[in-house]
Amino acid sequence: MFSLVPIHLARPIEVAGAAILLAAGPALAQDLNRAGTAEDFAGEWHFSSPDGTYEEVLELAIRGTEVTGQLIALEHGYFSSRTTEKARLLVRGALSNGALQLRIWNAEASPSDAKAATGRLRGEYFVFRAGESETGYARPGRSLVQSAEGSAEAAAYARALTGRVYARTNQAGGRGGAIAGGRLRVALCSNGTIEYDASDVASTPDGGSMGSTMTRRGTWSVVLHTGVPVVKAQWQGTGTSYSLIAYLSLKPEAGARSIRVDGESLPMTGQC
Repeated sequence: MFSLVPIHLARPIEVAGAAILLAAGPALAQDLNRAGTAEDFAGEWHFSSPDGTYEEVLELAIRGTEVTGQLIALEHGYFSSRTTEKARLLVRGALSNGALQLRIWNAEASPSDAKAATGRLRGEYFVFRAGESETGYARPGRSLVQSAEGSAEAAAYARALTGRVYARTNQAGGRGGAIAGGRLRVALCSNGTIEYDASDVASTPDGGSMGSTMTRRGTWSVVLHTGVPVVKAQWQGTGTSYSLIAYLSLKPEAGARSIRVDGESLPMTGQC
């Protein structure tokens, strides 16, 4: 399994030993969804991380209603620019009612290990969805990101999030004094700054510890990513250990009293 170094709120989908990153995407914008023809879906689609170190290439061919293709995950060295293939998935399925009903599996495994997925069009983008996770792809040479200027949906999204702090903390004890816990906190302050803190740590009875901690600080704005509003975070740092830009899919719930982050609900705990 692998994942992006920068925060992308992405979750890898396991397919018989391979992993492809699927972003925990924003709720589909119904007015942008459209039915597609074979010609609309067929061809090459691309997804790439903001720093260019990770890329997915989706190739689709459609004959009648039969869909065949492959999804290739590539890593590009930050300094060396060397490209490494990290995973290759086979895609099979059918075009039905303007959408693709798909099965995906590791090219080195058996079709019996396939996972179900769907493919739809959102404006000019292709949206690949498996379970609660999704990734949006663009045609070669087209950007995944557009300015949100003039978008009423983006303005409402920004208003809902501005000045709010969302957080959750959990801790559990085990035998012999072992402790495991985690924390996730996102602050979208009205002065344009953002704070992101995530930890997943555990201690053992003998005093040992394991886990990870992530702290990011920077500024935030709202942009359109594959046609829907998301938070664009620009982190402080050097950019040699993680990307300085991340797109965070934070979905307001219950009048923005909570947000949905990577499949979990994060309650509002304060203001900033």
